[in-house]
Amino acid sequence: MQIIRSLSRLVTPRVLGLLLLTACVSVSSLAGAQAGSRSVEGRVRRPARSGGDSTGMGPTGNVWVTLHRVGKDTAGPIDSVKSDAAGRYRFRYSPFGTPDAVYFASTTYGGIAYFTAPLRSANAAGDETEITVFDTTSRAFPLSIKGRHLIVSKADSTDMRTVVEVYELSNDSLTTLVASEGAGAQPTWSAAIPAAAVDVRANEGEISPDAFASQNGRVSVFAPIAPGVKQVAFSYKLPNSSFPLRVRSDVGVVVFEVLVEEAQGTVKGQGFTAVDPVSLEGRNFRRFLSQDLKPNSDLVIELPSTGTPGRNLYIAGLLVAVGFLMMLALTRSMQKAANQRGNVAPTLRPQEPTIPLGERLAQEIAALDATYARHENRSDMVKAAYEGRRAELKAALAQALAEAGSGR
Repeated sequence: MQIIRSLSRLVTPRVLGLLLLTACVSVSSLAGAQAGSRSVEGRVRRPARSGGDSTGMGPTGNVWVTLHRVGKDTAGPIDSVKSDAAGRYRFRYSPFGTPDAVYFASTTYGGIAYFTAPLRSANAAGDETEITVFDTTSRAFPLSIKGRHLIVSKADSTDMRTVVEVYELSNDSLTTLVASEGAGAQPTWSAAIPAAAVDVRANEGEISPDAFASQNGRVSVFAPIAPGVKQVAFSYKLPNSSFPLRVRSDVGVVVFEVLVEEAQGTVKGQGFTAVDPVSLEGRNFRRFLSQDLKPNSDLVIELPSTGTPGRNLYIAGLLVAVGFLMMLALTRSMQKAANQRGNVAPTLRPQEPTIPLGERLAQEIAALDATYARHENRSDMVKAAYEGRRAELKAALAQALAEAGSGR
């Protein structure tokens, strides 16, 4: 929970894209150098229209794969190699610096960065080192909603309520969806928000604030959405007079969760039932759930009319994370059952969205290197934005690693 709060305070909307530290650090200058060498043997794969293996996947050759290290002391790439015709790549390296550093590999395909999970083994191979990439398209297609979470706080001293919304978007295709370019660019995803919403902003999640926009009663995402599940989180404020609040779900939702920080708060709508409340840090939330919500369904959130002051939603991120894990367990169970019936294509292995926050920060650090390295005209403004973003992410990662190491 502390990690999530730290990230939400540190991440700001002045990003180039995703970062990388290019400074080289001498091993001899780092305290606590680690002995022994490690190896990484993996492959880069993508869906094959023909000639693929039993899972429908084929090799991706002749692409650059970069090995990264991110620690509390330093962060940066440590080696690069091109994949061979079979999509295979190999690294051998010696770990150095702080022992809790994270190592992982990445590649860029179709302008999109893809990553391995953090490399835990001394001789990493197999699923641990596999990188799955996808072709891209800007031709819009619908994304399914595996989970939606809506959290409503108590009214503050100005009679405003903070609302946090989190969507788990699922790209069920074999193509990464990207936003169209040029005039009238279309987002990869969009959703309606209440007309009275103010102070709309992206929150901790898997979408950069730079790829998030709000206008005319809608929020829009312009970030690429690869096959698999991606989390979109944002918040806004509503006057207490907006309640009872009617919310429409334009598309179907597998799991819809509503949390209200009011003992008298209620939610009415298709299939919504009250479940055990959540109590964290002395704050109590009533919890309502609905499953398999149909498209164009309405729900109504009824809250007491009060201006009682309340703190900001410091624990909203943790509540969402709990709901997210619940949603993923349900989704995997459904996918397993469908596969047993033979109704779906073989499951691919895109990057898991539930990796720890520190590891996600490490991945974000690695990916922005590719963007910065490809940027040919590096003006002073671009350089300043890059360096500022690097410092923020590195500080957030250092705190995440420190708190993870202390067991918090």
